[in-house]
Amino acid sequence: MRASDLDREQVAEILRQAATEGRITLDELDERLDLAYRARTYGDLRPLTADLPAGRGVPAPARQPGAGAVDRTLELRAKAGSIARRGNWEVPGRVVVSNPYGETRLNFREATLLTEVVDLEITASWGDAKIVLPDGATAAINVDTSWFGDVDSRVPERPAPPAPHFRITGAVKGGALRVRYKTRFDDWMGWDNWD
Repeated sequence: MRASDLDREQVAEILRQAATEGRITLDELDERLDLAYRARTYGDLRPLTADLPAGRGVPAPARQPGAGAVDRTLELRAKAGSIARRGNWEVPGRVVVSNPYGETRLNFREATLLTEVVDLEITASWGDAKIVLPDGATAAINVDTSWFGDVDSRVPERPAPPAPHFRITGAVKGGALRVRYKTRFDDWMGWDNWD
């Protein structure tokens, strides 16, 4: 997930405090501050404070949901077509995807999540759905896979705050649902944060 200016500032404050306490040298402080202010994602920020008592990772995402973000629903519909979302897109508390007989690709790595928990209802019967989550996110999956459906999840199921959590429901009858993080293979193949 993309880091905000507030997230970078919080990490910088943790680093300054660590230098004041003598936990890191001034050279380390300069180096880490430079990396913090250039960070684009939470994955870039985590290592900067992971070895510090106050850090233990990065602060909770600075989510600033608008009025009713939890109650809003994003609906994505197609039939035997293609649905794709990636990059910086806004994700409310509920997303409904219906694309029977089609191909669905949802990449949440750089998305702006308006809530800490996202309810994702997906209907991909006789189709294919691939979901790429932000590093550290979790997903509880409870979909109907009768009639030869297949689900392959490579992410933890149990919520791990402050990381985002996805509750995935729906139907994947005769189709396939893949849920995972970005892999090194994606970079090697030049797929640029995609499936």
